[in-house]
Amino acid sequence: MVAIFVLTAFLFFILVDLVVLKFQGKYHPAFEPTFSQFDLSMFEKNRFVIPQNTLFSKGHTWLKEDENGLVNIGIDEFGMTALGMLTISNCALAGKTLKRGDILFEGNYGNNKVKFLSPISGTVQSVNPDILSKNISDPYKNWGVQLLSKDFSENRDKFFSGNDAVNWIKKEYIKLKSFLDTHALKPELAGETMFDGGTLSNDMLYSLVDKSTSDFEKEFLSL
Repeated sequence: MVAIFVLTAFLFFILVDLVVLKFQGKYHPAFEPTFSQFDLSMFEKNRFVIPQNTLFSKGHTWLKEDENGLVNIGIDEFGMTALGMLTISNCALAGKTLKRGDILFEGNYGNNKVKFLSPISGTVQSVNPDILSKNISDPYKNWGVQLLSKDFSENRDKFFSGNDAVNWIKKEYIKLKSFLDTHALKPELAGETMFDGGTLSNDMLYSLVDKSTSDFEKEFLSL
């Protein structure tokens, strides 16, 4: 009888605790949602530094117009880190005229290659040689190309900035977790590495086969 009483009291207090937490919009540790740890570690607002006067494309490039009217374009932080150790192997050459959606950068991770598309049309004025085949610690200080563009202003409504950019990037990381869960040969690695603060393991990344790379481009790098 004593054991039954103790068990009943224990369950009663847990139930009360759950009701209180629900009204507070919180969760009991024993019933934490699957993504809670992932969300807390990856999505604290101060982890997302959004530079002023910078726009973000759905294809994970950023754009910033300088005082000369040229548009500096680089790969954003998500694009640099989503696949782990990404290095830029090729850029569109100076003097080349691009249409929106043409290949602007090619990046390598492991033995795979991904393509980043130009978010606007224009002519390449210059290429930053410092980004080629190097690890980039701060993607927003390292523009890749400068474009002279006639349609930059016309396409501003296609880009994200400020809080809209922060919220969009948060959603992209959640989508990335789901993508890795379904595409990695060792799906459990996605959860383990995401829960440790977002560091992606090379074992998991290199297990993305060619078709997965193509799927990644369609899911995250298309305009």
